[in-house]
Amino acid sequence: MKTNILYIHGFNGNSQGGTYQALKEFSSRISKCTLHTFQFEKLHTDVPATQRKIEEICREKDINLLVGASLGGFYALVARIPVRKIAINPCMIPSVEIPLLKDRATGEAITLLPSVISNFKKLESYDIYSSAYGIFGKQDETFHFDENHNFSPLFQRIFHSQKKNFVLIDGKHSLEQDELEKGFFPALDYFGIKHE
Repeated sequence: MKTNILYIHGFNGNSQGGTYQALKEFSSRISKCTLHTFQFEKLHTDVPATQRKIEEICREKDINLLVGASLGGFYALVARIPVRKIAINPCMIPSVEIPLLKDRATGEAITLLPSVISNFKKLESYDIYSSAYGIFGKQDETFHFDENHNFSPLFQRIFHSQKKNFVLIDGKHSLEQDELEKGFFPALDYFGIKHE
């Protein structure tokens, strides 16, 4: 069976960035595999439009594996299409996490419109995710587990040891290629996707 992958970049990310380049190398080790990506300009400003675009690409390219990093991981997890999903350091609750970020160019806090926050919140129940695998960097600076940002219950509901559908690896939010490799190939094994 052919593996068609769609990579979804993160907030302020680049569809051709480091994670994509690593996935490009990894996908060359999968028989009959094609890797697709797209620059999602409205990732944090228009949630419904981003969802529609992801679904449109999935239909057009016959995508059967979504791979998303950070905010792209969130979109992969909540995608309304029945495909396998790999979330790399996903932004679990964007309505909370994105406003904590600073604009790289200005240093100012990121502001989301109330409608965008509302659209994110509708999806943060994770009622529509399907078969998913998570890759988490142990030193991910955006994945908080304090009293104000405790994602443990949500994490445990989606990723728990009984399903063995996640891996914790050494690494920060932006994983290096060798770190990502330690999670990506176990994810393929989890889904029964053959590779070298």
